[in-house]
Amino acid sequence: MEFFVRIRPLAAFTVIAMAGGTAVCVQPAVAAPDTLYVNNATRANCSDAGSGTQDQPYCTLQTAAAAVQPGQTVEVAGGTYKGEVDIARSGTPDAPITFTAAKRGAAFVHGDPHAFTVSGAHDIVIRGFSMSSNAEDVVVTDSSRITIDQNRVPSINIQGTGSRIPGIRITGQSSDVTVSRNQMYGSAAAEVLVAPGVTGTVITTNQLSGYGGSAVLATDAPGTVVTSNSISGDCTPQIALAGASTGSTLENNILADGIGDDKLCASAPAAHAKISISSDSAPQTTSDYNLIQPPGSGTAPYDWAGVSYADPESLLAATGQGGHDLVAQPDLSSDGSPAFDSADADAPGELPTDVYGYTSVDDPLVADTGAGSVTFRDRGAREFQDPYDISSVTVTPDQGPYPLPVTVTAVELNPWSTPVESYTFDFGDGSAPVVTTTPSAQHTYTARPANGSYYTVTVIATTATRTPVPRIGYVWVNEPAPLVPALKLTTPPSAIGWLTVTADTSASTDAWAITNRKIDFGDGSAPVDEGTATTDTHTYAKPGTYTVRLTETDWAGHTASTTTSTTVPTVRFSTALSLTTNASSYAYGATATVTAHLGTTYGNRTVSIYAQPYGGTKTLVKTGTVDSHGNVVASYKVTRNTVFTTAFSGDLAYAPATASRTAYGYARVAESQSGSYTSTYYGSTRYSVYHHTAKAQFNAAVTPNKADQCLIFRLQKYYSGAWHTQSTSSCHTLSSTSTGYLKLTLTSGAINGKYRMAAEYAHSTKDNTNLNTWSSWQYFTVRK
Repeated sequence: MEFFVRIRPLAAFTVIAMAGGTAVCVQPAVAAPDTLYVNNATRANCSDAGSGTQDQPYCTLQTAAAAVQPGQTVEVAGGTYKGEVDIARSGTPDAPITFTAAKRGAAFVHGDPHAFTVSGAHDIVIRGFSMSSNAEDVVVTDSSRITIDQNRVPSINIQGTGSRIPGIRITGQSSDVTVSRNQMYGSAAAEVLVAPGVTGTVITTNQLSGYGGSAVLATDAPGTVVTSNSISGDCTPQIALAGASTGSTLENNILADGIGDDKLCASAPAAHAKISISSDSAPQTTSDYNLIQPPGSGTAPYDWAGVSYADPESLLAATGQGGHDLVAQPDLSSDGSPAFDSADADAPGELPTDVYGYTSVDDPLVADTGAGSVTFRDRGAREFQDPYDISSVTVTPDQGPYPLPVTVTAVELNPWSTPVESYTFDFGDGSAPVVTTTPSAQHTYTARPANGSYYTVTVIATTATRTPVPRIGYVWVNEPAPLVPALKLTTPPSAIGWLTVTADTSASTDAWAITNRKIDFGDGSAPVDEGTATTDTHTYAKPGTYTVRLTETDWAGHTASTTTSTTVPTVRFSTALSLTTNASSYAYGATATVTAHLGTTYGNRTVSIYAQPYGGTKTLVKTGTVDSHGNVVASYKVTRNTVFTTAFSGDLAYAPATASRTAYGYARVAESQSGSYTSTYYGSTRYSVYHHTAKAQFNAAVTPNKADQCLIFRLQKYYSGAWHTQSTSSCHTLSSTSTGYLKLTLTSGAINGKYRMAAEYAHSTKDNTNLNTWSSWQYFTVRK
């Protein structure tokens, strides 16, 4: 940001008629300077005993604050300034006192306890500072017409205490305080806290991030205006009007989730609404044209006068507010955001420029849906600007011997089809820059660069509205020299595989860029076209001595070859083979996923997987080539205890290997009840209801058929907060259809009790194919 100094002319000479008719010439009055300077840099020649001139600035802001007069500006050079700045002097509406950083954000004020305090003053501007302190960075008390603009203001989280302090606090009988275009962030009770008794506060065009509390909290503060702020935060209302903050306005704000994401907050919707307006604040309060990111499940975007509203439509129907609000993802990174060209340009507190000083720009790819004098104002603190940019710079060719003619091209990002007035190409070799109306230019380099490596090419594009950031490319200009191929072959460590060699061509030299490398590994396989890659590996099918040929071609079309030989010995190494299943046991008929893993020896090798059920025959499940992770995966339906085996038969490099794993099967037990006359629920659990004179019968069926095997029933009763076993039956022999049952005699003593019954299949020595299995519980109660 640039700051300009206005120089006032000296007052005119004045002739005053004195007694006796003698004319007296009075010396002109010297006007106070427009600007006082503060600069504590080592060579700044600062002095707090001076008058704050540019040649001898003050060393501290407090000295300037004690000397400044209405209409003067205190300009602060970049640096760190420690100590609180207490502002008690006042300006006037036409001649405010301004404290400003010479460059935005470069003057850092570290205060204790505050960076700035304004007490009992009026017509003050604090602009462009970075701040930190041990308490609130800025405190305004009993003051009016105060502007806090374009500062970087972190809020405070006192380490070790969990206590959170606002970034800016406005208190007492303050009025007409404007907080504008600031960047405020941190874990705070509130980024901007407006205390009871304050009136007419305007909070506009700020970027606010409050993760521990509301970004804006106004309590008993009538006439608070919150306009065009971009706010992010979690789990608390991001804008909250509490107490009786009547006649307030909330417009054009973007309210988005913070780092924690509102979806992770607890489920009380009113507590976590993005906008919270108390019952006593609702009268004469206006809310419209806000963009709210959809909150998490169970959370409403609005809490208005104690009622939660799930969307703008319901809020509008009940209160007349939010008619142009949107609940949608802000998506500010590209065209199509609902924030673009949709704000109310005439909202109270709306500024002519955004948080970065940009004016409104009409996005041609978005329909103008805003209101007011400008229908293409964006919601939030930032105006989306023309995205035109040069994404990269290409140089063709980007390497070669001098004299080297090249074409430099600006690769553009231009979704708005923005007309470009000119392109400026600086080729980096001391030649005059070339200005064109096309995004490419030609140039010939006639010598190597002074640094012996490359030239940096810079391209700048200028549009009617701005000049984007310059982009650079590189070109390597070499001494003329021939293409000389170089080929180095190495054998990797034995753990990787002795039949594999690595070809390295990175030592090849050429004045031009090498555009293609082709390697013939000499074993009858097709030559490999490597393109521009400088390394490759190759696995031979058998040991032997092989002659390898490298052929290279450069950008200019020159071709050259070289050969070298390598010997592949016969060595076989042990193999790491393992077998896993996705579970240790399976219900009857369930499908097991079986994975064979071939360790570090994988690559075009074959592995087989076998299954042998208990008492059955070993069968092949799958044979296949391992994948890129060394795995072969098979599926198998388990009906009993099964041993899985995998085998790798070995090859010239690796020895054979096997591995095995046992998976256990268990029968399915299904249980049901009969004899009940109705059902009921305790909590979410369904209970069958029996008359106390009925015969309760519990049935069980086992799959597969386990005729003549044992079925055991277990009865439990619920009391004292837990289930207790009442009885375990003896063995009930399964019928030929693999079913069994148990009848209970119910008594009046069982009335209103809570019971459950389960059956267990318990195999004997006749069945070693499956594990024991319990059924699920069947719940019942007894009534008169």
